[in-house]
Amino acid sequence: MPSGRALLSLDLSVVRFLVVGALSIATDATALFVLHGVLRIWLPAATAGAYGVAFVVNFGLNRIWVFRATDSVTRQLKWYLALVAANLALTVVLVPTLTRLGIQYLASKLLVAAVLAVLNYVASRRWIFVSPPVRPV
Repeated sequence: MPSGRALLSLDLSVVRFLVVGALSIATDATALFVLHGVLRIWLPAATAGAYGVAFVVNFGLNRIWVFRATDSVTRQLKWYLALVAANLALTVVLVPTLTRLGIQYLASKLLVAAVLAVLNYVASRRWIFVSPPVRPV
């Protein structure tokens, strides 16, 4: 059974994870506004660019602030990219499926995003942003 300190750390990482998610959404929207609304970059290119900026913010803050990971950035980035690809695939399949089952498309998107957020937290904590155990000297 986890100690009180471990539970507090878990609770704080959940809060930090949610804050980083909100910051990532704000970063994505702001970057899209600047790229397309101000600089008049073609919308698909601006959308991809904004997504890339938000990706860097999300990965960096999750690694450094949420999970305080010290393991190889290369390994973590590889698994994080796989998680993002899985999220995209699941979203593209599940949103239309739920919509065909009678759930309004925006509600379907929010439901899928909420479920994936929980799964992303678990995957990030257990497999992506883990640090090797400290060995006594």
